[in-house]
Amino acid sequence: MKRILFVDLRNTSRSQMAEAWFNQFAEGWAKASSCGTMPAVMPDPLMVEVMKEAGMDVRALFPKPVNNTLLAQADLVVLMGKDIYPGAFTPDYIWDFQDPTGKDIVYYRVQRDAIRLRVQELIVELQRRRFEATRNDWIHPALLQRELMTQMMLSS
Repeated sequence: MKRILFVDLRNTSRSQMAEAWFNQFAEGWAKASSCGTMPAVMPDPLMVEVMKEAGMDVRALFPKPVNNTLLAQADLVVLMGKDIYPGAFTPDYIWDFQDPTGKDIVYYRVQRDAIRLRVQELIVELQRRRFEATRNDWIHPALLQRELMTQMMLSS
């Protein structure tokens, strides 16, 4: 099972939204977690509210610090904003979502929907890679060799 790690500054909003969306859409073949480089104590109440509006109960998600165990278990690391210093790890993706703390609830809603779309795009990309990797396994080596020889003969 693929493991995705969404990293945020305080792990109170952006990364938790991404974790919740990813786990809903990729259930069964991949699992997401989230953490923060300087985690807060509690999730952002407005994030909890806007996710509830979308039918997602994220009250069980609490901020946690990034650590070597989470990084070692991750197949893919996504930074949720350019305001996050990666420190000792190299992210696979850097998304540019602004920290919504202190902004109006409308901003949270817009960000929730944008994060959902970005997560869906990531899932499509990961599924495409997964399909391409398994598609090569479908071709028997003898058939592949015959196809290559046929192409060489036709090109000469």
